[in-house]
Amino acid sequence: MSARALFDSVASTGVLDTSKLFNVDGWVAVVTGGGTGLGLVTATALAENGARVYITGRRAEPLQAAVDEYKALKRGKGEILSVQSDVSTKEGILKLVEEVKLKEKWINVLVNNAGVSLPCADINACEQTAEGLSKQMFEGENFETWNDLYRINTASYHFTTFAFLPLLAAAKTVGNYPEPGNIVNISSMSGITKTSQKGQFNYNASKAATILLSHMQATEFARRGLGIRVNVVCPGYFPSGMTVINPEDNTGSESQFSEFRNKWGIPFGRPGNAVDYAQCIFGLISNQYVTGTELVIDGGWLLEAAF
Repeated sequence: MSARALFDSVASTGVLDTSKLFNVDGWVAVVTGGGTGLGLVTATALAENGARVYITGRRAEPLQAAVDEYKALKRGKGEILSVQSDVSTKEGILKLVEEVKLKEKWINVLVNNAGVSLPCADINACEQTAEGLSKQMFEGENFETWNDLYRINTASYHFTTFAFLPLLAAAKTVGNYPEPGNIVNISSMSGITKTSQKGQFNYNASKAATILLSHMQATEFARRGLGIRVNVVCPGYFPSGMTVINPEDNTGSESQFSEFRNKWGIPFGRPGNAVDYAQCIFGLISNQYVTGTELVIDGGWLLEAAF
């Protein structure tokens, strides 16, 4: 088919209208860690555009606050519902799946977003010799912290994905959507950078593992003809519980630009915002021809760090 014929085949249908290109009206979504931070941004954006979104987390308070806040906004046709569960355990994952199955016959998108950043030893806060580094990094950390990070940041994505696989497949077989549900795993630019970011070996390694996990999931699902897409997002600095940024610091002023450019190392001179992130998520979940990819959204931080 020629480019012209391809254009003619869709021009008269209006499918290239943005309201159709990124249409999630009536979708069912699950967002782990959806009560705060970028998980809440994701849930809100989906709900405002007509999706029914189940958010989960270990603490009931932020989940209920998120639900109440969205109801108060009275925007969009969608809905946010909360399920308190701990996706770092099989019991918690099964509870989440069963709660969703009570109301839904399929889900269109699973966003594995739950994550933590735990203490690490500062590699710069010691004598920069073999002896000094050995003492700081060996005695200053423990296996338990590393295990906790991998359990939540990586292993929970594996088990949650496979637990929801039948509901994801059902979006096409039962819900009659053009494709099964798809998955977005949330990693970090820290999973790509070659620097430890002052000794953050544990967190960075867990996020790197999340990226490889996502590629393996996408590959194995494609090999088996499931049609379930898996992609991974690698955010940079966004306001969240792990990155404390005062909204007043993101004013676009010259001093603010210099602060984020020179101190934070962001060439664009600002942190990311909700619009940036929502645009990223909607592009991945709507495009039925993309799987196994990682999308970096960091304002150029990795480019700066490469020098």
